[in-house]
Amino acid sequence: MSDEQHTTDVVVIGGGIIGLSIAWHLARQNASVTVCDADRCGRAASWAGAGILHPGSAARRDPLAQLRRTSAGIYPDFVASLTETTGIDCGYERGGLLDLIRDDNQLAAAERELKAAAGQMLADGRPRLLRVDREDLERIVPGIDRRVRGALHVRDAAQVRNPRLLTALITACRTAGVQIREHTPVYGLLRQQERITGVHTAAGRIACAHVVIAAGAWSSLLDDPAIEPLRIHPVRGQIVLLERRPRPFRPVLQSGKHYLVPRPDGRILVGSTEEPQAGFDATPTAEGVRRLTELAISFVPALREARFVRAWAGLRPATPDGRPRLGPLPGHDGLWIAAGHFRSGVVLAPVTGRLIADWITRGSPQTDIPLEPFDPARATAR
Repeated sequence: MSDEQHTTDVVVIGGGIIGLSIAWHLARQNASVTVCDADRCGRAASWAGAGILHPGSAARRDPLAQLRRTSAGIYPDFVASLTETTGIDCGYERGGLLDLIRDDNQLAAAERELKAAAGQMLADGRPRLLRVDREDLERIVPGIDRRVRGALHVRDAAQVRNPRLLTALITACRTAGVQIREHTPVYGLLRQQERITGVHTAAGRIACAHVVIAAGAWSSLLDDPAIEPLRIHPVRGQIVLLERRPRPFRPVLQSGKHYLVPRPDGRILVGSTEEPQAGFDATPTAEGVRRLTELAISFVPALREARFVRAWAGLRPATPDGRPRLGPLPGHDGLWIAAGHFRSGVVLAPVTGRLIADWITRGSPQTDIPLEPFDPARATAR
């Protein structure tokens, strides 16, 4: 281990989509930034996700729902800026999402959404949410399971190709002058009394004015006795990749926590499991593959003939109350937390990056959304 010391304005611990978004936004505001990742940047939960960009429930008005809608709304500009900077196509596609209706409870939920979204129009003048009956659904998704009665069409939902997006973010960060240090775990924080002055890494010390912990499910593992446990834990999510050419349908299909994401190249992502008992084991299982394959066939029976490509898993960072931890950590001047996004890390990346960057460089977040529910030091039930 080297005793070499470097100096930067901000150290971001974690090179997933949240950490990279923060680093890129900071660098665009002329801050010098170093990203430290214990492995390769963007190769954990960020890489593993399906890339669904759902603006969320129209009926919800809580701060997390507001945060999600805001982030989904700025995504087109986010990916356009990345593509302009790097030349990398992030695979952004606004193909919509069909929330399938199978029973009376789902029908009632769809009606509540339609009522809440009344008057919300897209640029083409059509409603943001549409009710799709069985006949139209069969036309949009040929061979859809006959037990599906209809769907709620979320027309402004989109998808993105996670590996391309991460590659673009890494490239954009480097272009903006961000130092990216892979295979560089952070062992602890440097401080003078309550003030953070840097980090202690496998490659030496890095002096800085601000540290952002954005290490996803690993954020609680930072070995610093002065910090109360952040209580962010991993939840394994498995995904199966199938292939059926030509692409059998265009919109994302969703039912509860499960989904099918059709890519333009005929590949279909099927997800996902939720396995908190798996701990930090990101290995897919035979049982997980079986369940997800059967799920795909239950959505669209014709996928019985689809080619199995592979399966993988990611570790989502969860909190006890389901809300991410965002903002400064009280009692630790210069320490910031941006972790615990669970299943929404990809969709929340643009707004998280912008908020944390503004908070650090301007002294306050530039938003009307109440951020108290995301306070890193908030009390949460076990």
